[in-house]
Amino acid sequence: MRVLVKALGKAESLNEWTGRIVSFLLPAIFVAMLYEVVARYFFNAPTEWAFELTLFLFAYASLLGGGYVLLHRAHVNVDILYSGLPLRTRAIIDLCTAPVFFIFVGVLVWQGWALFWNSFSFLEHSVVGTWSPPLYPIKIALPIGAAFILLQGLVKFIKDIITVTTRGGVQWN
Repeated sequence: MRVLVKALGKAESLNEWTGRIVSFLLPAIFVAMLYEVVARYFFNAPTEWAFELTLFLFAYASLLGGGYVLLHRAHVNVDILYSGLPLRTRAIIDLCTAPVFFIFVGVLVWQGWALFWNSFSFLEHSVVGTWSPPLYPIKIALPIGAAFILLQGLVKFIKDIITVTTRGGVQWN
């Protein structure tokens, strides 16, 4: 059991650090947009790259940060009834809905990889504007981010099993 708890902690640590690292992209998005606004409206010199760069950075932040958000239970949730239920009952409900989660995220990993590989195979570049950055470095974020979410979902699934099968339930951090 100690080995399992340690492995779960390592997986959570990976998502924690990934989320913290990609959080630094948000100020970069702000700076790029601020630069674009100042260049466009104060100097009448709009950039070719700011809009796409902010889209790319936001894609990285949102896709790679998904496991972090799941770790901290911060996804959008309708929990009017759910939050008032006992811990064990919530774990049972989560176990019953887990197959839908795993199918959905598994398809994201699978199809995200196919999307990336197709883009990488053709060395796809953006067709918007003259900057024309490559798209495959952005598209790799989808399968990687989905894999982080899948990993965190597996951790939650195991914790829910332990909570249901342990006398009195287990309160995780």
